[in-house]
Amino acid sequence: HASMPPADGLASLSARSHSGSHSSRRRSGGRGMKEPANGARQQQEPQPCTAEPAPPAKLHAGSRTSSTTRSHLTSTRFAELPVSRHVVRAITDVMGYEFLTSVQMATLPVALAGHDIIAKAKTGTGKTIGFLLPTIERILAAHAAGRVPAGVLALVVSPTRELASQIRAECELLLTHLKPALSSLAVYGGTNVHSDARALLRDQPPTVLVACPGRLNDLLDNHCVGPVLAGLLTLCFDEADQLLEMGFRPAIQKMLGSIEATRATRQTLLFSATLPNDVLQVSRLATRGDAQLIDTIGVEEHTNTQVQQSVTVCAPSALAAELLCLVRQLTGTPGYKLVVFFVTARMTQLFSELFDLLGVPALEMHSRKSQSHRSKVADQFRNGSSLVMFTSDVSARGMDYPDVTAVVQVGLPSDKAQYIHRLGRTARAGKEGGGYLLLADFEDGFVRQLSDLPLKQRPALDHTETAALLTPVNTAMARLPAQTLSSAYQAYLGFYNSHLKRLGWSREECVRRANEFATQVLGLPSPPALEAKTIGKM
Repeated sequence: HASMPPADGLASLSARSHSGSHSSRRRSGGRGMKEPANGARQQQEPQPCTAEPAPPAKLHAGSRTSSTTRSHLTSTRFAELPVSRHVVRAITDVMGYEFLTSVQMATLPVALAGHDIIAKAKTGTGKTIGFLLPTIERILAAHAAGRVPAGVLALVVSPTRELASQIRAECELLLTHLKPALSSLAVYGGTNVHSDARALLRDQPPTVLVACPGRLNDLLDNHCVGPVLAGLLTLCFDEADQLLEMGFRPAIQKMLGSIEATRATRQTLLFSATLPNDVLQVSRLATRGDAQLIDTIGVEEHTNTQVQQSVTVCAPSALAAELLCLVRQLTGTPGYKLVVFFVTARMTQLFSELFDLLGVPALEMHSRKSQSHRSKVADQFRNGSSLVMFTSDVSARGMDYPDVTAVVQVGLPSDKAQYIHRLGRTARAGKEGGGYLLLADFEDGFVRQLSDLPLKQRPALDHTETAALLTPVNTAMARLPAQTLSSAYQAYLGFYNSHLKRLGWSREECVRRANEFATQVLGLPSPPALEAKTIGKM
């Protein structure tokens, strides 16, 4: 293979390496794959895709393929795609992938044909390559045609720092044989914004920018980087439903307004685990109107609902005892790998510190932890076994954790889709797994939303069992730092205040329940004083 030429030779490289792929791409999306009919318009409902069964996979010795991804492989090879040989070399030789996943099989032909995409796809199914590969190909095509805009050429929007870092790392691997002509950068909160601005405003800014919405709007508003995005060729959204669940809709709409001038000519690729109405509404603001709806989950989501599932409803004061009993049971099996979801970051912190004192250590993953801590924990849990991870939903989205034996959800899920998506982290790749939902008695109305799922009632502990477990729980709770307890109270109040309508509560009822949580669960003599920002949200 030819070595990578300097940046000014990229156009000729692209023309050579594609071997006429522009015309061939119009004829075919790759051997064994069919493109949608010309002029196809946006469908009303996504259609489940089917994929040819995969042969026994021969993976590169250095392959990063998880067992989850491996279960989605098809029989189509990356080498068969009409794309740059330099990108194929990176995928096969550096990343160690030989065969496309079913998600890539469904989305790549459509994306390579230039269509906008709204794809329903899960974590761990190869979706990152599903949007990065066509993104890089579009950039190479612009170089080949001699029509390369100045500035950043592709923008990927991610909900979390972990996912942004993961996407950027994947992008760097794909660009292995295209450096230094093409490069990437990830920007997110918790790092030096001035360094980000300098990197974007230099003579040769990164080709691909991966960004979290908050940091991106900071750069647009306060650091004059708007012109750097004026020539955008591709816009990608990963975990779009989570972006909106986290409250980023205003930030996304503002960002879309900043790059509206590129809408008619850019390609937009949106990937989401679920497609609720708010995601489809945002997609209409971002896409050109020819967007293809592609459902790559189909039967798989139904499979999630077949995981053995149970729900336990108890008094709020007994919830910690129920969780302690359950975690002890689930960690009694060799090779366990347990994910426990909590409703907020501060609740995750509370139970992590509590269980550590109870002699049941758990990895702690949430947005209040530093980026380095979160990356370390993610790698440790991904690659290890006999581990428990306590996490907020935000931090866990977009991360592929193989071989999870059970998922526990503590407290009210935001909706049925979130419940099912979390459940999908276990029983992957043909392995067994269990799902457990622990609810306070005032949250039990949520169970009605799951009436079509095989959800069994798991009896709560009796009074004697609860009392025996609460003795060490309350002793440990009394040893926790005052700040941990105060922060948990503030978070509890803030979370349930945002769900008043679902619970049928007034604000006064919410405050009363939070005060009971402070005294009966946290063991405080009186509720902590409210911070001004918490009062402002009431």
